[in-house]
Amino acid sequence: MQQEKKNNLTAIIISWALVFICMAIIFWLSSKTADESAAQSSVIVKWIINHFGKNSVTDFIVRKLAHFSEYVGLCFLASNAIYQSSKRFIPLYSCALTSFYAISDEFHQLFVDGRSCEIRDWAIDTVGALVGALAFYIIYIIIKKVVKKKNNIDTQIN
Repeated sequence: MQQEKKNNLTAIIISWALVFICMAIIFWLSSKTADESAAQSSVIVKWIINHFGKNSVTDFIVRKLAHFSEYVGLCFLASNAIYQSSKRFIPLYSCALTSFYAISDEFHQLFVDGRSCEIRDWAIDTVGALVGALAFYIIYIIIKKVVKKKNNIDTQIN
C-alpha cells in the first residue's frame, strides 16, 4: 500500500512537471519577436513548399497549426495531470486551464516586439485544447478497456 501511494505521488509530480514544461516552452516561443518567429516558421514553410508546392496561405496555415498543436499537447498533458491527481477525468478543468493559459499567452505577446494579442489565436488554442482533451479521453477509454479485458483474462486463469 505504501509503495502504491509513492508510485501515485511520483505519477502526479511527473504529470504536473510535464504540464509546466509545456507551458514554459509555449512562453519561450511566445517571447520570440515577430521576425524570430517568422524565421522559425519559414523552415517548416520551405519544407512544405518543397514537398507540396507554393501556396500564398502556407505560412498562415503553418503558424495557426503550430498554435493549435501546442494547445492540443498542453491540454492532453493537463488532462493526464488532473486525472493522476484526482483519478477522475474532468475535461472541463483541463480545457479551462488550457484556455486560460492561452489568454495569458496572448496577453504576454502584447509585450513582445512585433507580436500582438489575437482573439483568433486564442480561439484556435481553445479548439486545440478541446481536441487534446478528446484525445486523452479516447486513449483513457482504450486503456481502460484493455485493462478490464486483461483483468477478466487473469481472473479466468486463476
